[in-house]
Amino acid sequence: MTPETTISPPKGLKLFFMAVRAYSFPASVIPIIYGSIIAVLFNPGMKFNYFHFILALIGSVAIHVTTNIVNDIYDFKKGIDKEDKEVGIPHGGSQVLSMGLVSKSFMKTTGIISTILAVSIGVYLYTQAGIWIFYLSIFGLLSAIYYTASPFALKYKALGDIQVFVSFGTGMTLGAYIVQTHEFSWIPVILSIPFGLLIDAILHSNNIRDLNFDGKFGVKTLPILIGERLSFYFYYFLILGAYTSIIIFVVIKLLPWFALLNLVTFPTALKLLRMLKDYPQETMARHELGTKHNILTAQFNTQFGLALTIGLLISLFFL
Repeated sequence: MTPETTISPPKGLKLFFMAVRAYSFPASVIPIIYGSIIAVLFNPGMKFNYFHFILALIGSVAIHVTTNIVNDIYDFKKGIDKEDKEVGIPHGGSQVLSMGLVSKSFMKTTGIISTILAVSIGVYLYTQAGIWIFYLSIFGLLSAIYYTASPFALKYKALGDIQVFVSFGTGMTLGAYIVQTHEFSWIPVILSIPFGLLIDAILHSNNIRDLNFDGKFGVKTLPILIGERLSFYFYYFLILGAYTSIIIFVVIKLLPWFALLNLVTFPTALKLLRMLKDYPQETMARHELGTKHNILTAQFNTQFGLALTIGLLISLFFL
């Protein structure tokens, strides 16, 4: 008889990256890169400020960490992330609290540090780029905290989809644009639509998986309100809508033709859509497939963004 193998818990940087959910950072990094490129595309001859670009990237990741930390703390407090004895697995979040890998004190300290870093960068960029950065920074801070925290707790009231669309899609794309141009424009707001849809797709995939679980804790999500079948259709809309918006932007000449390079990611999109056809109801199987689908959706967002970025850079530097 062979002895059972045990997997040792992560430590050091691996544990830290697990706690802050580093795998989710592309959702905040890509809109900053996208908004910065848009600034150059629509302002020929503009001098690109690489230092401010790096600060915007760091600030966006820092406020993303705050969002994740606050979300973990409040979900754990509400009981959502604690171990489900029926199936023997922890649900949701980074799982570091539900698995007892770190203390709430560690999470609070990490959240405070990330918030101070984000606010400091926001204040500096405000002095350099103007009042709109101040507005967006305040919105981003409040959004990061009250996505889960009381008294608003937007996530628990089926408002999380709107929040992530506006914060990660519109807010970060517009912010990156203003950091470079120092002025507001509706162009980045409009062009942020595909990433707003895809970032919401990540959240929506997670909520579909937890459809039968969240309701036990009084949590309202869009899938709970509209049901599983309509939730699948809404996921189709989010994924296909991202492609449709890019095509429309190219046709009306808001984006160059090379933006269509991101169509190379369409086979991955089809794979994600097909995965929803035979969604299991049995708890363990649902959690496993749903987790895989959620991870793949996050990876797809990265692939979509990188392909689009490469297409825009080709247009910018070679055409």
